Amino acid sequence: MNKSPTVALEASKPDTTSAPEMERWLFVDGATAFGGHEVMLLRWLEELATQRVVSPFVLARRGSQLKREAVRHAVIVELPAQGTGIVARLIGGVRDAFAFARAAFTLRPRVCVIAEGCLLSQPLFAFLGRLLGLRVLIYVPLVQTSVSMGFGSGRTRDAFVRRIYSKLPHAWITITREQAEDFRRWAGVRQPVLTLPNTVARAIEANRVDGSTHREGDMPFRIVVLGRIEAHQKGLDLLLDYISAHPELGGALQLSFVGTGPYEQTIRARLQDDAALARWVKLRPWSPTDEALAKADVLLMTSRYEGVPLVMLEAMALGIPVVAPDLEGTRAFLDARALFPRGDMQAAFDIIGQLIDPTARAAVVARNRETFQATASNASFAQAVKALTPQIRALGLGARQRSA
Repeated sequence: MNKSPTVALEASKPDTTSAPEMERWLFVDGATAFGGHEVMLLRWLEELATQRVVSPFVLARRGSQLKREAVRHAVIVELPAQGTGIVARLIGGVRDAFAFARAAFTLRPRVCVIAEGCLLSQPLFAFLGRLLGLRVLIYVPLVQTSVSMGFGSGRTRDAFVRRIYSKLPHAWITITREQAEDFRRWAGVRQPVLTLPNTVARAIEANRVDGSTHREGDMPFRIVVLGRIEAHQKGLDLLLDYISAHPELGGALQLSFVGTGPYEQTIRARLQDDAALARWVKLRPWSPTDEALAKADVLLMTSRYEGVPLVMLEAMALGIPVVAPDLEGTRAFLDARALFPRGDMQAAFDIIGQLIDPTARAAVVARNRETFQATASNASFAQAVKALTPQIRALGLGARQRSA
């Protein structure tokens, strides 16, 4: 097995790799999982390839979905497969370091963008990038404190971010101005904090349903909780406790958990033990967003923390009302009347009760679509990438001049 990275063209891209005026950008994401952050990284790469201003390269994990998907938009440099266990991970870290260094020396990129799902999820590459003299940016959707997200070592992590990690890159990239300002404040960031908004797949934007009128007869009001079935971040433990304690909701409401994740077994066991709950609450397998939301009257989110949830934007694009906790990543998109205090399930269901009225639902759908078009549509995302690219290029020039 070849354990060293090989810079190899895995997609036919003569225009983006041979034009001498196109500088190279190296994107790095060593995650094995494929989540919302990887989805948005792919959309960024797609726009860069379309706009043909820079030539993107991606350092991605062998066998990862990101590696398989990114070949359509960028040249792939491979990180070795990741092992399990402490010894394997230590060895893997050394191999990652050599793979990263070889890619840096081979490509000599103008900038290096480290894509992290949350702060400190991939610190190795950021430190190595600075040691190798690269212009390093960290692209991260979750910039809240670790304490607020419930990390066991939250205070230690936050102190490390304030004292060292926040000062490491030449710039940060997050999703909204609100997140950028909050991160700048709590972490003491002095470098630029740039923003690149989230968007949705083109097919989602083109496939609208009418969430204000598509209900039939006197059927129960259909609530969907869609995405990763996980207790802490997604707040599903709070939701399950609440609906278990309120069996009277079952007459007028129908609630479906749609997705996969570690909390599935807990929900399934609770439904098996509680016949009253099982009559109006269902656990369904994952299905594409447009299919799941086409059978819903409202999308309910109960997260303790989020960046800017893609499922929220997808519902806004499709025309399905969203009820969500009041977080930085939701506040910038949803009307205040659709937001509830984090963890307050009673307030969430009070809002849902109001949305049973078709007039109220129609108003929410219209407002959400207007906001989506202005802030998260594919057209607005393309403009955001076009605006961000010269900001990054200027940052690289400024850093190079300072080091000269």
